[in-house]
Amino acid sequence: MATEDEDDPFACFGGDEDEDDDDIDPFSLDAQPSNNDNVRVIPPSSAIDAANREKARQLMESYATKKSAVAHDTKSHTANNDDSTFISTEFRFFSSRRDQKERTSALPWPQRPPLYLGPMAMSSSLAEGGGRGYVALRDLPPGTCVLIEEPYVEGWSEGQMGKELGLESIRHLLRLGGGSGKRAGEVLGALEELHPRREKVEEVFAVLNELGTTGGGNGDVDGVEPLDRIQIVNMMKDMDGDFNHVNEVQSLLAMAKEENITNSDGSPLNSRDINRLLLALRYNGFESGIYLHFSMFNHDEDPNCIKFRPSLEEGNETKVNNSDDNARKLPHYSEARTTRYVRKGEALTLHYLENPREVSHATRRKILWDQHRFDIGVENAYRKFLHLPDDVTFNGISDDDVGGTKDYDYDDQTNRRRAIYASELVNGEFPDSSLEEHKAMGTINNTTNSNNGNSKDQDEEEDVTVTSNIEKSLDDLEEMLQELQHIFQNTKGALNQALPYSGAFERAAALELTFGELVTASRSSLGNDHHILLSRCRRMHLDSIELVLSKCSDFLTEKQSVELMARFLPTVQMLLESQKRRLGSHHTHVAATYHDFSMGIQSLLSLSSRRLLSLKLEGMGSLEECSMMELYCRREKERIERLYPRDVEEILEMVK
Repeated sequence: MATEDEDDPFACFGGDEDEDDDDIDPFSLDAQPSNNDNVRVIPPSSAIDAANREKARQLMESYATKKSAVAHDTKSHTANNDDSTFISTEFRFFSSRRDQKERTSALPWPQRPPLYLGPMAMSSSLAEGGGRGYVALRDLPPGTCVLIEEPYVEGWSEGQMGKELGLESIRHLLRLGGGSGKRAGEVLGALEELHPRREKVEEVFAVLNELGTTGGGNGDVDGVEPLDRIQIVNMMKDMDGDFNHVNEVQSLLAMAKEENITNSDGSPLNSRDINRLLLALRYNGFESGIYLHFSMFNHDEDPNCIKFRPSLEEGNETKVNNSDDNARKLPHYSEARTTRYVRKGEALTLHYLENPREVSHATRRKILWDQHRFDIGVENAYRKFLHLPDDVTFNGISDDDVGGTKDYDYDDQTNRRRAIYASELVNGEFPDSSLEEHKAMGTINNTTNSNNGNSKDQDEEEDVTVTSNIEKSLDDLEEMLQELQHIFQNTKGALNQALPYSGAFERAAALELTFGELVTASRSSLGNDHHILLSRCRRMHLDSIELVLSKCSDFLTEKQSVELMARFLPTVQMLLESQKRRLGSHHTHVAATYHDFSMGIQSLLSLSSRRLLSLKLEGMGSLEECSMMELYCRREKERIERLYPRDVEEILEMVK
């Protein structure tokens, strides 16, 4: 089951007007320190420090004035190399109701079109996804909306939530429409086109029946593709070998017969149909429900699109399991947008996992295999999966390669994919991982190295242990962080009274220090400053600092606030660099980190410019450079924000 990105794709940008925000500004430190705090309160800043702060404010105002003039000038012109062209009419895609009707008629569900089909079309000649998938109809800039769709079946049954996908979800489908059978029949008919398609499944088993074999085992079967054997034949064989599963399938078939629910051709459902439906939900389902057209996106480790769920809207409620008692809010549509330049004819792809760039390769490999039954491989196989050229070196990317030159292109495809690969290296080596299922079937070789010595195998095993230990620590700490966030959320009305007694302040402060120590220890163990897991470490460290600053400001001295920001800035700078390497310079996640960096610099410039300079951050050796960096980050955040306009309603109105 695929997962989606944040509920609000634009949350990283904040509201349209800052004054409307209800939450406390995490960088607002106006509150006076508590007299009961045991930490020594530092004396007022010296006259020198005050002068430095005044100089910083003047510099910021000066550069803001100059940049505003430049920005105003570029908005009135169309320059080929300027980001302002992204939002000019030259790059806008205009559609109409007639255009939508013509193009959606070529999709697998012409009678159930999406709300909006952007500048893309279905292709049946791709190398991935069984040949099917979307391709761009024209060159697309970052932020292009390519699809808006409502879930065909919203949500999941109450009995399925929080559990491994099972036949309860099929039972839920058969009950759609209040048991009349009509709605359920329509849904099952539409799902026949989801992978694995019913027609394809019947073809595969027709070949097996003709050969007189079940198709299982380790050997290839003539006429059956290896991936079909893995994703269809072997999966169904495992289902049929489960006694409880078989009994429950018979119960569902009896239910379908009673409600007169059939296949689209009128034939009665059989056990293979039920098993295929379960696989279709497994391979295509999203957290918020079943989407027909979103299911046609193929997976990529370097995707060029992202799927968003908009914020929940007032009155937009969905009944789960047809019960008023179980009513809960769900978004009524999702949207997909490009996150970088996409060439005409290029496949449009998503990543099937949530926050994929914060999960180790071994974990991603296992999840993708468990949920989707395809393997991204290790080392050489993974390099091929990333479509990296053979002549590209894979010994990591040094800081000198990037920061040492102004010509480094974060948006170059080879640079980005090389960075994705390098982000998995542990002490210069790509860690091995294994899939027990592969070993049992003999379908995929887990190791790509021919070294028969034990030292290599032992080192690879230790590398996997390092990443798994870090992920386990992160899971535990994230649970603690969420618990604290829940405590603060539930004590909004009496926060100052509740904190001293709950010990939440002390716990939050201790958790922040623990995250900082984990970042340091992980950097040492991984031997890779830009390892994928360090992005998660750093993001959660920033979240913990933000929690302390925003919810505990009444209990912080000025010195404590300064030191928190002094730990915040190096963390956010490293996170930003890692994200730009792997995501490129136009991604919404990069915008969020630019925002954090900008606000952090502003805060420390105001609190203690001397402490800011003492950090000796790259490119920030003077107050002037600090102010320029803050302005640059702010402008980059605003630039990326303009790439992702909140224009869904406008788009839908255009094609109404």
